[in-house]
Amino acid sequence: MMRKTKSLFVFGVASLALALITGDVAAQEILITPADPAISVGQTQQFTATGISTATALDAGSYHTCAILQDATVDCWGLNDYGQLGDGTQTNSSTPVAVGGLRDVATVTGGGFHTCARLGDGTLRCWGRNIEGQLGDQATAGWFSATPVPVTGITTALTVTGGGFHSCALLQNGTVRCWGLNDAGQLGNGTVAPSLFPLLPNPTPSEVMDISTATAVSAGGWHTCALLQNGTVRCWGQNNYGQLGDGTPVPTPATSRPTPVPVTVTGITTAVAIEAGIFHTCALLQDGTMQCWGWNDYYQLGNQSAINASSTPVTVDGITPASLAPGAEHTCVLHRDGTAQCWGDNQYGQNGNGSPSGIFAPPTAVVTGITSAIALTSGAEHSCALLPGGRVQCWGRGLHGRLGNGTTTDTFTPVSVVGLGVTWTSSDTTVATIDATGLATGKNSGITTIGAASDGGSGGTTLTVQ
Repeated sequence: MMRKTKSLFVFGVASLALALITGDVAAQEILITPADPAISVGQTQQFTATGISTATALDAGSYHTCAILQDATVDCWGLNDYGQLGDGTQTNSSTPVAVGGLRDVATVTGGGFHTCARLGDGTLRCWGRNIEGQLGDQATAGWFSATPVPVTGITTALTVTGGGFHSCALLQNGTVRCWGLNDAGQLGNGTVAPSLFPLLPNPTPSEVMDISTATAVSAGGWHTCALLQNGTVRCWGQNNYGQLGDGTPVPTPATSRPTPVPVTVTGITTAVAIEAGIFHTCALLQDGTMQCWGWNDYYQLGNQSAINASSTPVTVDGITPASLAPGAEHTCVLHRDGTAQCWGDNQYGQNGNGSPSGIFAPPTAVVTGITSAIALTSGAEHSCALLPGGRVQCWGRGLHGRLGNGTTTDTFTPVSVVGLGVTWTSSDTTVATIDATGLATGKNSGITTIGAASDGGSGGTTLTVQ
């Protein structure tokens, strides 16, 4: 889930003193098995690398990112002021750290300052900020939990999504339950709770009204949307920038417009996927086109219109993506050929195409060097891609270490997350080639060196082709 920042702290929370983690990263030794095998021309050999973690899925929160690993555990990196990295500390990390005590993870989601995961048995765990009850553990006191806690009463979740200060789960029966902050009706239960301090947390999941056939759910900053079986989309919560897409005129200047019950997004009847950003939302349609609605101050809706906001969906010019990843004031998409595109605000390099800071890119330039991505996710001011071999690359703002490359430096092109994934090489491709999964194919007689490398280390072995 993605959050908004400019020069302010995103959600109006008082500024905090944040520790930055920097320094050198120790190299890891990668062991390749089998060692020094021999095959015939035309035969294949599967190699395996140990001593390195490989990512299978990932999701970005506002200022942190988490990845599910091959053993169904989770690593996170970035801001950790409320324990959202789950390692039992409140220390920021510019490299991945393991979430404590978490196993059998099926999906993970990053929220504003918290993180949640669905386990294989349909239960949920959350960690991080809990002032508003977004961890769902019925706690009415306590600011945060730096380790995972169980969400109360949910045992049949299909997925979970983290919003700014709330969370929602899609259940097997097509209903949706939400918990946490409800100052704009983002829980969808027909009520609005005051946002004055002391806050009135909603730490117990409650059912969203009038939603019984949902197939997907996505939480934004202060709003939530659900995709229904019939291809329509319904949204609820804050509507001050038209992010609910129901055609209600956008007020000028923008003022709070809580909507505590789901409303239907205008004109969308064939959606196959949805994703919510901080103040805007996007849908992928059955014909392959993409539509977005809500805030548009940096042209994040992708239609190159100067209008500040749209309360009805607009078509993104020339884009037919495979998946969507809206951020705060930028939007990214993954194409079927594995390339990625981003547009909108670029002051920290979040468009990933090497353009100078501050240039608002239209949806034309591709993200530099991303040619075989499997998945894509966006945070407030950064984005990350999952690549073959379990590798992850990120770009945009590096503050708090959210790019995972061992630094806190902004980057305008993708950089590799330390210690995740492996790149396979063959020193002589006329003898044998090797693909991104480590499968080598003998081409001609000879000897080649098979290498496995990550930003955290490397290893090698010989392959003889007879």
